Amino acid sequence: MNDIPKHELFVEDLRRMTARKTRLQRVSERAYQYRGVLIFVVLPTLITAIYFFLIAADLYASEASFVVRSPSRTQATGLSSLLQSTGISRAQDDVYSVNDFVVSRDAIAALGKQINLREIFNRPEADFLTRYPNLMDRGTAEDFFRYYQRRVEVVYDTTTGISTLTVKAFRPDDAQLITNLLLKESESLVNRMNERSHQNSVREADTDVKLAEDGVVQAQQNILAYRNRETLLDPNKSSAAIVEMLGKMQAELAATKTRLAELDSNSPGSPLRSNLVEHAAALESQIESQRARLAGGSESMAPKISEYEQLILKQEFAAKELASSMASLESARAEARRQNIYLDRVVEPNLPDKALFPKRIKSLLIVFISCFMGYSIGKLLIAGVREHGQE
Repeated sequence: MNDIPKHELFVEDLRRMTARKTRLQRVSERAYQYRGVLIFVVLPTLITAIYFFLIAADLYASEASFVVRSPSRTQATGLSSLLQSTGISRAQDDVYSVNDFVVSRDAIAALGKQINLREIFNRPEADFLTRYPNLMDRGTAEDFFRYYQRRVEVVYDTTTGISTLTVKAFRPDDAQLITNLLLKESESLVNRMNERSHQNSVREADTDVKLAEDGVVQAQQNILAYRNRETLLDPNKSSAAIVEMLGKMQAELAATKTRLAELDSNSPGSPLRSNLVEHAAALESQIESQRARLAGGSESMAPKISEYEQLILKQEFAAKELASSMASLESARAEARRQNIYLDRVVEPNLPDKALFPKRIKSLLIVFISCFMGYSIGKLLIAGVREHGQE
């Protein structure tokens, strides 16, 4: 190698440098030619791959299934028909209320009384994008509500009537705990809904029963006051006794007059005649007195009987009204029980042993395809604009 002249070595080095520079120029030209693909397709895909495969934290999902049902029976098919064959069908009108509650601010408040949700979603295992707070979600309640809705999902199957609750967390036991608590709070919500429905249905009937009871008590008190005032337990029975006494005295008067007529016919001068006359006069006086007790004045039995019968009639009406109100109350209670809804767990919350999220390969493909399609559409639009401008 020492035998090679220096000028030849210099020429050889210059040739190599020229060839290297030529290759770099070609690479640079190709890179410049495909700079759009590199910037808008390759770079986002590369960044996504780095994040999902090197940075993104694992998320564990706990699932549970439940059904909201009521005693009312309706026609249905499939699993819904199987549920109804047991005598209880799902409450389609109320299941949406329960599902909306699960992903609501009220659910966050209810969970916050039992666990520290913000701490659970800020575990050390979490990465800077998926933890709370992060770059997009700050420490406000509204931001946390949006973050919570990304971690808790409930899906309702209209065919089977089954709702599936999914909770994602950075630890398996956290996901299972939140799912369990959400189901318990949903059951409490259903109980409160039943209580409100029961109160609304029964309140008016219960008020009518209390009014009817007050009416019966007042009627009884009116009768008691009448008896104390008139010193009569039952004027009807008292008047019946007077009528019976009148009948006996009238019969005795008739017998006395008959004997007096016989004496006047057979023995006009008999000493018994004066006794019979006095006895007959006494009977007539007593009969007039008893008749006056029955009717003919404000102190007679007739107005007292009328007032007493009115009080008895009001008491009977009050008793019938109370019986009707009690029947309406029982009917309202039965209707309230019929309208009750129930939350039954179909599948209990599981304790996941494998992270199902994020879907790394799927997410990477979505980013790549989206970027490629966006770049292609943009390139076609730009080419069309240029072609239109040249024309």
